Amino acid sequence: MSSVLPAPSTTGFTPREGWSRALAGFSRRHWLLILCFALITPLIETLFAVAYGDPVHAGPVFGGIAKYVVIGFTTVGFAIVADNLLRDRLGPIASLAIVFLAASVVSAALIEFIVYAVVAPLGWDDAYKLERKGITSMQRIAMEFVGAARWSLVLLALYELLESNHRAGQELHAARMTAVAAQQNLVEGELRAMQARVDPELLFNSLVAIDQGYAQGVEAGQQRLDGLIRFLRAALPGDFAETATVAREQELVEAYVALSNQRSANAVQLQVRVDPGTASEQIPSMLLLPLVRWALADPSVRSLRVGIGRSGEMLVIEVESDARKDAVAPADEIASVRERIAQLYAEGAQLAIGHGRARLEIPRHTPQVPIAQSA
Repeated sequence: MSSVLPAPSTTGFTPREGWSRALAGFSRRHWLLILCFALITPLIETLFAVAYGDPVHAGPVFGGIAKYVVIGFTTVGFAIVADNLLRDRLGPIASLAIVFLAASVVSAALIEFIVYAVVAPLGWDDAYKLERKGITSMQRIAMEFVGAARWSLVLLALYELLESNHRAGQELHAARMTAVAAQQNLVEGELRAMQARVDPELLFNSLVAIDQGYAQGVEAGQQRLDGLIRFLRAALPGDFAETATVAREQELVEAYVALSNQRSANAVQLQVRVDPGTASEQIPSMLLLPLVRWALADPSVRSLRVGIGRSGEMLVIEVESDARKDAVAPADEIASVRERIAQLYAEGAQLAIGHGRARLEIPRHTPQVPIAQSA
């Protein structure tokens, strides 16, 4: 016989989860508010008593602290519960009104309970024996309720000021994060556009080299065509969900150098050294290739060495060529790299340039902007 009742679930709603949800956000600032309220208010009352010449005893002072702890905890607790459960449904005014009434009633009731359950049995209830002054118990309870309501109202005002400041800080932080995200998306779009840009001169010369290769033979032409296809696959953006890695940027550099060698009488010997485990490291695209272009700009280059490895928390990229000492390297590629690392990393990235040698150090952790994608 089957039952239509659902089986008990360990992931369902539990009383503990209900309380956790209702009191979510109860933090140190709320405890500080309650403690400051509970300590400062009796101190002020004591100072007034001293100023008027009334006798001051330790018992009533500690009793006042306990009373204001009850009022403070009750008011702040109800306010947090109302913010979590009622504010969105009823609005701030209605939820605050409910908090005020509930905190006043519950605070007065708790104080009366403490008086009868703790204070009276210990004989510390002289301050509460107002019947001898012609005040009945109901009048005393009404006075207690008015006092609790007054202090609950004061505490609610302090709570709202505190929470308004906290919410304003959160909104400011969210606005800043939105601005940073917008800037990140802009930089990412620029990197993708830069990556998709194929040098027209390189493409035209490669097509000429392919035509010349086919004139020499089908195999030679096919090899040059395969080289162009390899470079285009590596250079053009592919799936944006993929992440640029050292291995993918290495493939782009190797394809670029191989394509450049097709149209050059003196081929450049490329040596790429990647430390073990470094190939899977994330790296912003279009940082390595501009350094290689800068190194190959000198026609005297016959050998190019690229090294990529780790140094602590840094990813180190070294590009070195055998360019002549009197060669003048163009500054455009280096300037673009400097601009990009300034956008990607607020600090920590370094680029050192020497004759025929470039050394780039970037943090291994994810940069401040999303990594642009590579094909």
